[in-house]
Amino acid sequence: MEPSKKKVAVIGLGACGIVSLKNLAEEGFEAIGFERNPYIGGLWKFTREDKTSVLPTTIVNISKERGCFTDFPFPDSTTSQPSAAEVSQYLEDYVDHFKLRSMMRLNTTVTHVLHDDALNKWIIEISNSPKEIFDRVIIATGMNQTPNYPSVKGIDQFKGETLHSKTYKGPESFVGKKVLVFGLGNTGADTATSLVGHASEIYVSHREGALILPRTTKGRPIDHTLNIRFLTFQRLLERFLPTLSERLFNAFVKKLQDSPFKIRPEWRLSPAPSIKTSTPVVSDEIVPALESREVKSVPDVSRIIGPNEVELTDGRLLEVDAIIYCTGYKPNFSLLDHKADPSAQTTPKWTATQGSRGKPLPRLYQNVLSLEYPDSLAFMGCVAFATGAFVLYDLASMAVVQIWKGNSALPPRHEMERAVDEHHDWLCDLAKRGNVHPQLVNGHSWSAWADKMAGTGVDEYLGWGWKGWRYWLKNRSFCNLLMGGIYSPHIYRYFDGKRRRWDRSREAIEKMNDNVSRKRPKTE
Repeated sequence: MEPSKKKVAVIGLGACGIVSLKNLAEEGFEAIGFERNPYIGGLWKFTREDKTSVLPTTIVNISKERGCFTDFPFPDSTTSQPSAAEVSQYLEDYVDHFKLRSMMRLNTTVTHVLHDDALNKWIIEISNSPKEIFDRVIIATGMNQTPNYPSVKGIDQFKGETLHSKTYKGPESFVGKKVLVFGLGNTGADTATSLVGHASEIYVSHREGALILPRTTKGRPIDHTLNIRFLTFQRLLERFLPTLSERLFNAFVKKLQDSPFKIRPEWRLSPAPSIKTSTPVVSDEIVPALESREVKSVPDVSRIIGPNEVELTDGRLLEVDAIIYCTGYKPNFSLLDHKADPSAQTTPKWTATQGSRGKPLPRLYQNVLSLEYPDSLAFMGCVAFATGAFVLYDLASMAVVQIWKGNSALPPRHEMERAVDEHHDWLCDLAKRGNVHPQLVNGHSWSAWADKMAGTGVDEYLGWGWKGWRYWLKNRSFCNLLMGGIYSPHIYRYFDGKRRRWDRSREAIEKMNDNVSRKRPKTE
């Protein structure tokens, strides 16, 4: 790494910005993080201001065993299904443990980021402060920035209250009101169930079905059902028999739903979109609320026909006092100069697909690196598939750091362009089948790329190659634990490789599995 290329700006200090800052610093970069809020943690910090945040009642949809960073477990005192407050405190503890606060500038709003081609530097414009110059930039503001509103015919006639879930901070102001919740994802389910006991009527409107998963199965968190051995088999099946792989995995997840829940036909949750294109709803509350009719499932909205009247696609009329849009967000890259904006030249056929829902599709190599400036501009939070977000951010930033250090090489520009084109073709095909998030990637192929770039050794030592077989022969007991036990993020810090190894990783993996085994019901 050139000494003159070490100064890096990290814009945004939510979870992905924090871990990026840490991974840069431990590899010798001079990293500075900028955050417009007076706090770190992004949406994990509850606020009543008009900012995206969790609710006080939010419970994480992934266990602490699967949802931590690669070298920093949750405390033993934290429940396996952490609350939003526990996650917020975990992020504060992470920052203190790795001594990151001196690298952070809170209450600092970056207004513009542009590349000076003559200097080959990045100019960071800051509100009420002089410009600053950096060698590299990581945009860690993620994809959930601008509220996404569906087009509703006649909405101008509606005289009740309308708001996006970004603005919804609790049920107190909806006491005695009839509320229509638009969308049945995780946010829609959480919002609807939080209104129970407060609103007089609660309707959830959705155009597609959904899979509803409990937080636990057989006394353990539901994400503990997936281990490396299972996912390795799935990856092989997907490679050679993709249609069969998708069908079997959908059936597996549906079985996890149908075991604890009786899904009634009138709720219109079936057929659900494929797991390949959508994320299941994780909730212990929504099915009981539907069963008791405290929450009512209704079809999509056709139009608004009066000050408080909503017509559904099946012709039914509802009288409602408020509409809450739980319809997600759009990415916003306006912070960047046009040449650096990855959404400026999006794929035309993406916008033509119904499943894109008007969301811009950024052209990024592996959904992480700028095609125009891959050696100096990266994006965190633009990758999504069925895994823990924190380990995903950790892996992505480890990969970027090793590339920028010169330990891992990128392919030529034309090959990266072709890879993006192929990925966008795949996304567009999926978007013809239903709604698709623009940050979606194939989890198996993306993880293999990130593993190779970061140099974690996981694919080598837990794969089918000679290194994998040799490791198994010499370490059968622990290898079997890695393959068949909890899919712990600490695995990515265990083997020697390019990124820094964590000396306590084995101890943490064994402790985690031991704790889970002792809590598991003896009838299993």
